[in-house]
Amino acid sequence: MTGPAGDRETPADPPALRDQHGQLWPWPPVVPPSPDALRTGRGTMHDDGAAPTRCWLFFLPGAFTPVCTAELGWVDELAERLAPAGVGLRVVACDSASVLRKVADETGIRTPLLSDFWPHGAAARAVGEFNETTGRARRSSVLMDFDGRVLARVQAGAGEQRRLEEHLG
Repeated sequence: MTGPAGDRETPADPPALRDQHGQLWPWPPVVPPSPDALRTGRGTMHDDGAAPTRCWLFFLPGAFTPVCTAELGWVDELAERLAPAGVGLRVVACDSASVLRKVADETGIRTPLLSDFWPHGAAARAVGEFNETTGRARRSSVLMDFDGRVLARVQAGAGEQRRLEEHLG
């Protein structure tokens, strides 16, 4: 389900997100923290070699849950399909960076996995996708631009998967 767009998300204290390699990413995490991150496969440039101008934040309730694991099976394909349009993809979970490193190592995922572990759920809260009852992000994706504006949302219910195609429109 695609939700409202056009929201401006400017948290007072921007979330501090670290990838599975421990590297700090800026908020919003549209552009990778360094050119080296692009060259080493932790971000995907579009066809002209430039960094993304927009980015899907692909929130997971938990990286090792069955539905999340199934969705992780197609995130690299999605990242490759988005890149020519100047759109990045960042997987964000409240898991620690070390847990996300294990996920990346076990699955071979090349898409950046960003830890929203501490302060717990700050990125998910910043875009209205933190579930206070469960202490996890909702199963949602938020398309943001470089200025932090929310352009689109894709949401799935508990136990349901998002679909790759929902992110391509």
